[in-house]
Amino acid sequence: MLEVEEIKVWRIPEKFVLHNSDEEMYWIFDIKEGDHFELNFTSYFILSCFDGKTPLSKVREKLISKYAEVNTQTVSNDLEELVKKMAKEGILESV
Repeated sequence: MLEVEEIKVWRIPEKFVLHNSDEEMYWIFDIKEGDHFELNFTSYFILSCFDGKTPLSKVREKLISKYAEVNTQTVSNDLEELVKKMAKEGILESV
């Protein structure tokens, strides 16, 4: 089972590129396979935080600050689920 530890650092593998347009549309492109996935702003923002340097705990703090109107536990749970899903799909990898 995938463990999502607070100290773990995540990044988007080099085969993926995040992109946003002036029309507030967001994607992640798999430049090796030629696939692309449309994202909402929140997913785009979260994925852009995974720079290979910032631990998950700091990403969580950024999200809690950005979405202060949302319950902290909800933000934490949603982030953990997103990390698990993206890691399983190969869109995130631990450093």
